[in-house]
Amino acid sequence: MGLMDSLKKKIGAATTQNAAPPPPPPAPEPEVEEEQEEEQEDDSSQFDLAGFDPDDEEAFFNAVLHMESEGMYGGTDESRAEICARYGIRDRSHWQTVKESVYGVLARKYGSFEEVGQREMNWRTGQMQQHMQGQVAKAAASGELAPVEGVSLEKWAAINAAIVGGANHEDLLRGQGIDQARWDRINAEWNARMARDTTFAVAKVYGEAFQAASKGKFASHVREAAAARAENRDLNCELPMSYEQYYEIMLQQAYAAKQGKDPVAALREAGLSVVDWTDLGTVMGYAFHRDAVRNWSKYEEIHKRLDAKYEAMNPGVKPDLDIKF
Repeated sequence: MGLMDSLKKKIGAATTQNAAPPPPPPAPEPEVEEEQEEEQEDDSSQFDLAGFDPDDEEAFFNAVLHMESEGMYGGTDESRAEICARYGIRDRSHWQTVKESVYGVLARKYGSFEEVGQREMNWRTGQMQQHMQGQVAKAAASGELAPVEGVSLEKWAAINAAIVGGANHEDLLRGQGIDQARWDRINAEWNARMARDTTFAVAKVYGEAFQAASKGKFASHVREAAAARAENRDLNCELPMSYEQYYEIMLQQAYAAKQGKDPVAALREAGLSVVDWTDLGTVMGYAFHRDAVRNWSKYEEIHKRLDAKYEAMNPGVKPDLDIKF
């Protein structure tokens, strides 16, 4: 694995760990005649909020997360039992009725099931961010984030960012007072820490520091994306391009790579460097994440239309959108 491959792997690990598991789609709103709605809401077999308060949607989203999923961010038998006891859930059948009822109330409150789904996705993103911050604190306490031969993780990331950005490797190290043997040891130790860190805390700190040091054309955008992610909010800046433009560049690279062409050259044709593309992916990916559930039909139309366009232009070629430089 070359330097570029190694750095790309580090960047990828740092950015993909920020992706939260998608929430399940909200249950469809029961089809009832408007004049029968009030009567149905009185029928506990058809409409039942149990102990949930629709104004406390975060409590409901937390219950859905635990009741409907398992794993790192999901529930356990113990957490599901606690939720059932707290909100008066009798069994799985009762839970399904309650879940559909609460989703229905929230959909009426916010105007659509898609908007509710987006709010749930955003809530989950915030939960994941809090979890990752806890993992970083644990890694720091254990010494895994301590400097290696005087070089902090943030400084190591900044040096790598400068190298990827085109700085002369030898001149850069000389300016930092680091000889090649010391740099090799520093690289080896930080890579080893990142490899053994199953929590991705090291990768998170590395990725944020790498992009904070970016001098690419989208550097200010990526720093705003980092701030927005930390605060679990929407971006406060205009996107550098439309999602359609971004997806088209992604397809251009995918087809170039699949046909043995240099994807870096494909980037240059689009006026982008590797650093620009990494930064752009962070910004556009975050914007997509904050809007994908709400406007999924829009994105689906873009995907289908551009996929068909590039399939016609490249017959017999099956692209891999996971580009590796």
